[in-house]
Amino acid sequence: MAAPWLRDAWLRLVNAYESNRLAHAYYLKHNLAHGSNRFIEQFTKYLLCQAKGKSACNQCKSCLLYAAGNHPDTWTLDGDETSRIGVDEIRDLQKNIVNKANQGGFKVAVILQAEKMTEQASNALLKVLEEPPEDTCWLISTKQPEQLLPTLRSRMQWLNIPYPEAAQTEEQNAQAAELFDALHKLAPLPELKDKAMAADWLMLSERLVSDMLAELNRLPEERFYFPGLLDNDKRLVQCSWLDARHLSEWVSECRQLRQIYQGSPGINLPLLLTLAWSRWSNFLLGEE
Repeated sequence: MAAPWLRDAWLRLVNAYESNRLAHAYYLKHNLAHGSNRFIEQFTKYLLCQAKGKSACNQCKSCLLYAAGNHPDTWTLDGDETSRIGVDEIRDLQKNIVNKANQGGFKVAVILQAEKMTEQASNALLKVLEEPPEDTCWLISTKQPEQLLPTLRSRMQWLNIPYPEAAQTEEQNAQAAELFDALHKLAPLPELKDKAMAADWLMLSERLVSDMLAELNRLPEERFYFPGLLDNDKRLVQCSWLDARHLSEWVSECRQLRQIYQGSPGINLPLLLTLAWSRWSNFLLGEE
């Protein structure tokens, strides 16, 4: 998964599949702008793939059928194409899902914007999920998870994806620009007065470095947390000694710091983050 906020959820699903712990149904927050549909499409293709590794092979018969849009073992109800999803649509899905897989592998049913299901449709889906067929996975997105029936939610596993905010605040954009300049030694490093402030700057640091990695990988603008800093990112990633491995390590370092801090709030997070910034800055300027 290219988008950093989707990567952890993707790895959880892949690990669940590889360890034979895949649930029969998952639901997640519908966020088209930040890749929820793309996430579902990629995992559907992964489940259908006949030669999968950590992702779909894109070469087997199932992958080619899916790419052509006519794979016989997956079905989608898209709430964006209708004002409501009725019971008849769910029953039609049910008829398909109980049949033997045409390609001998998984069957995948997808419902996008499931909050548009009528109460009858929700109850019909609940009955299917109470006795799910083997080798079947339901992938369901919803803009409003709280509107799904509690009994329906209890039959599915929630995929918590930390989508970026629809738009960063002006303060966050200004802080990102400040940190960018500081890492380039055009300004002093931000002064972290307490742990709460350091935790906020840690999240911002991860997003800023993720944007640099996204620019290095030539990802589209909608994948960026701070699109207003794109010109800065383009200049910075021109450093001949900077590569994706270093930036990925810095993103991982931010995540590890956050996990350590959450597990041990007594650590000196302001100091550890400041040391990380200093090390990154020295590397960016070729001083290491």
